[in-house]
Amino acid sequence: MAEAQPGRAAAPTKVSSYRPELQGLRAVAIMMVVTYHIWFGRVSGGVDVFLLISAFLLTGSFLRKMERGQDLAITRYWLHAFKRLVPPAALVIVATIVSARYLLPPERWRDVISEAFASITYTQNWLLASKSVDYYAADHSTASPLQHFWSLSIQGQVFLLWPLLFLIAALLVKRFGFAPRRVLWAIFGGITLVSFVWSVYLTAADQTYAYFDTFTRLWEFSLGSVLALVLPGLERRFAFRDPQRPQANGARLPRVLLGWTGLILMLSCAWVLDVQGAFPGWVALWPLLAACLVISAGPTRTPWAADRLLSSKPLQWLGDISYSLYLVHWPLLIVALVQLETTRLSLLQGSALIGTSIVLAWAITRLVDSPIRYSAYLDARWWRSATVIVTGMSLVFGLGGWWQMRLDRQAERLASESVRNNPGARILLTGYDTPAEAVESNDSPAQAPTLPLLADIGNDWYGLKDPCKGKYAAHGKLDKNCRAEGNGQETLVIIGNSRIEQYAASLVPLARDKGWRVVTLFAPGCPYVPNSPLDYCAENNRLVQEYLADKDVTAVAMQYTEVFHGKPEQVLPGVEKLIQPLLDRGVDVIGIRDMPRLKNSPVECREESCAEDVSAQYLPELPSVPGLTEASGSFYALDANDLICPNYRCVGVIGNSFVWIDPNHLTAYYAATMAPGVRQRLSEQGFEF
Repeated sequence: MAEAQPGRAAAPTKVSSYRPELQGLRAVAIMMVVTYHIWFGRVSGGVDVFLLISAFLLTGSFLRKMERGQDLAITRYWLHAFKRLVPPAALVIVATIVSARYLLPPERWRDVISEAFASITYTQNWLLASKSVDYYAADHSTASPLQHFWSLSIQGQVFLLWPLLFLIAALLVKRFGFAPRRVLWAIFGGITLVSFVWSVYLTAADQTYAYFDTFTRLWEFSLGSVLALVLPGLERRFAFRDPQRPQANGARLPRVLLGWTGLILMLSCAWVLDVQGAFPGWVALWPLLAACLVISAGPTRTPWAADRLLSSKPLQWLGDISYSLYLVHWPLLIVALVQLETTRLSLLQGSALIGTSIVLAWAITRLVDSPIRYSAYLDARWWRSATVIVTGMSLVFGLGGWWQMRLDRQAERLASESVRNNPGARILLTGYDTPAEAVESNDSPAQAPTLPLLADIGNDWYGLKDPCKGKYAAHGKLDKNCRAEGNGQETLVIIGNSRIEQYAASLVPLARDKGWRVVTLFAPGCPYVPNSPLDYCAENNRLVQEYLADKDVTAVAMQYTEVFHGKPEQVLPGVEKLIQPLLDRGVDVIGIRDMPRLKNSPVECREESCAEDVSAQYLPELPSVPGLTEASGSFYALDANDLICPNYRCVGVIGNSFVWIDPNHLTAYYAATMAPGVRQRLSEQGFEF
């Protein structure tokens, strides 16, 4: 037998579809993700590489079936894929739910439950997008322990979608006799172009939403599919990995250079580029094209090549457990940050967490993943694989549902006793007395749980549920923001941003008691002012103005002053231009004095030392709106800030009730307890509901 040339491995006798360098590339990607999460708080691009590799392998598998004329067996693929993905995910989600109950603060429990349901159903990315979660937040300790399921959710959605695209391609091939590769080229090339353009646009317009949007990520998958379609031709052209010439190793040195270039570029992406707020737009091309270079280089049979490093046993082993490692590292990180009361782990702490994550990932792979993935028994009958999937999902829904039911029952019981035990702002009103039943039972607010419960406080947002209908229906873009209740002859319209939306909980009950109709027109981040600098707000406010001019309205409640950190209170610029036309038509206007803005979260710190003095935010006297002239309608300035921050001193709890959800928003519960005080202040000015 001829001796192998020095520095070269023996030539293969055939070309295998298995590519060990891809497993090593997975290992590098997962370590990028883990280390950047733990120590650097930056986006590494490792997740993007995972997405590309997944599509590359999936496309190669289906392409080979199409070219051989084999049945695509899509249902079998789905069962096999999710039979492997769901059990480890379910195990980690269940463990996270249990850990959250004992190791995370109660105010995060509800979010963990809802995100557990979203994670196991592969919709977590949409849930996070709807919440406008900041993935780049510097303090990971406040993040959800299941936040990392966003990428797995997108991957699961693609695993459902991609086989359907192959089915469409197969039908086109059969109907028109097209070459499979050409049809797939058209499909995935089109997806890459359209999705990439959308990704660049939406990242610039709304990066927080774009980060989790499936459609801004599809091009990362389709790029992997395009590579799978192109690469065989390149391998034949340059004579490597060629089934017809398995011993050929053409363009060896250029490919060695290509492999190292790609690997170095991939590792350096986050350090060379400031990707904060830029992913997943055009910047994501960097790690993805770098990974394409590594994959394109292929096996070079050179000891000092990048593919030789990626094919090494340590990286192969790490690649084998990469899925489980991705699953476990993030929940461990969040729990560690909370328990250690820090925002970043030290080198020693982070190393210990990585070591723990690797051990757990190995155990999950060895005891759960591999036995299920390679089980011939489960693959023999479709219903067995389906049973595995359903069982995993049922465990999550069962445990999460049970915990949610217990929280609901506790909240209902406490709500029934809230009048006596959780008076909130009512305790500040002149003449307030503890209800007799509380005295007789020796119960007191100090002994009862504070409402809303910490487990519920993050969801204590106010809003009417029913859309506007009939003659009060809104049209166009305003329709999604218009909500209403009641059908009385008198109508109150409440307008503003999310801060006023929370405040509305003190106004709606007053109107409801008098049988009024209530219409709310809220747009997050948009005070009702003319000529807003934000296009979305300017458009919304124009539509609101047209709506009011067209409807029979009795009274309008709206913010008329604003406060910002470091700036004194001012009347909203130009607000008189919106108020005067209403007054001229005989519509009364309730002008709401803006609520304080706090520097810190009163929920996270409820100690006396955390109270904030906000007197510097306000003018000495309640300001008036300049330029208003006498009309048939009246303007009523509503200042209830003494019920929110007595003597301009803001605390977290008043009357055994949480005042704030966060530094800028009242809880709906506390705002509702302000209703008697709000009625009193309006009545003193002559306005009666």
